[in-house]
Amino acid sequence: MENFRKGSPDAFEKIFKSHWHRLYRIARSKVQSHEEAEEIVQGIFSSLWEKRASLLITNLSYYLVTALRNKIIDDIRTKITQKKYWDYYKNFIPQQKNVTDDLVIFDDLSGAFEQAVNRLPEKSREIFRLSRLEGRSKQEIAKLLRLSEKAIEYHLTKSIKELRIQLKDYSSTA
Repeated sequence: MENFRKGSPDAFEKIFKSHWHRLYRIARSKVQSHEEAEEIVQGIFSSLWEKRASLLITNLSYYLVTALRNKIIDDIRTKITQKKYWDYYKNFIPQQKNVTDDLVIFDDLSGAFEQAVNRLPEKSREIFRLSRLEGRSKQEIAKLLRLSEKAIEYHLTKSIKELRIQLKDYSSTA
């Protein structure tokens, strides 16, 4: 260990050869992936080499197994967090796309609706706006415009039929 702390590549190689296989088997049994197990063990040895001068190791085998266990736990936590974000992403992004699509469709429909309403005859347009857009009753409109309720009903029926015809292309998007 003293030669290893001083930076001896031969000492490191000896440690690597004597512990690598055992650490790999433990990692492989936990992560179920050859590549991941190799990467984790390689990371343990890289960290060991980088920190060699500052580590005060009394039992190297115990230190390596503990470091391996901690690294595996950290990797599992990272994967769980990544999975949560990925699940959120998969669920959130399609909703965002739908919201965007819905807004575009709504804007198109709103524009077409406004144009269709503006093409109505003046009296029908006024009655339609008072009834459907302002929410006034037939009685209120009749009183306001000094028309009979029958006349109000006639204009509303005529307006709705005309709007259906003008907006028929939008009925499949609703």
